[in-house]
Amino acid sequence: MTSKEIENALANAEDAFQRSPDNPETGLEFVTDPTILQLRKACRLLDAAQFLIDRNGHYTVIIEASFVAIERSIQFYVEASGNDIPGQSHTEVYEYGVQAGLFSEDVADRLEALWQENRSESYYRTGIAGEYRVQTIYQLATKLHEEVVNLTRTTDCLCSD
Repeated sequence: MTSKEIENALANAEDAFQRSPDNPETGLEFVTDPTILQLRKACRLLDAAQFLIDRNGHYTVIIEASFVAIERSIQFYVEASGNDIPGQSHTEVYEYGVQAGLFSEDVADRLEALWQENRSESYYRTGIAGEYRVQTIYQLATKLHEEVVNLTRTTDCLCSD
């Protein structure tokens, strides 16, 4: 690829993000409530992770999607409970989960440690993602998401669609 080709590709990408999407993602296209948007992003991340698990590979992406789905689910719970989440780092959301009564400080500490010790390691390739790790982090993300949906009694979850 020449630099002119990169410049053309960059211009196309810049242009694309300035336009309204031609074929918007189903389930997210008409959501104006930022709280529900977080829930539905978690739904889509879990769906994508399950798709990749079924293809038996892409473990690093599945781990990343699962951790982000956990963050989005917690964010939805916190905001649906009437609490604000100001700008945050990835791990601050766990403390907001404690403050909103979703889980204990011990669970928050363990989630944060799991993220710091494993998400970053997998993402930056200092550790190798594997099938068992993928299965367990995906199960954690799914269980936490289901708990949030049950506790809030929301009907806006897309997971059963």
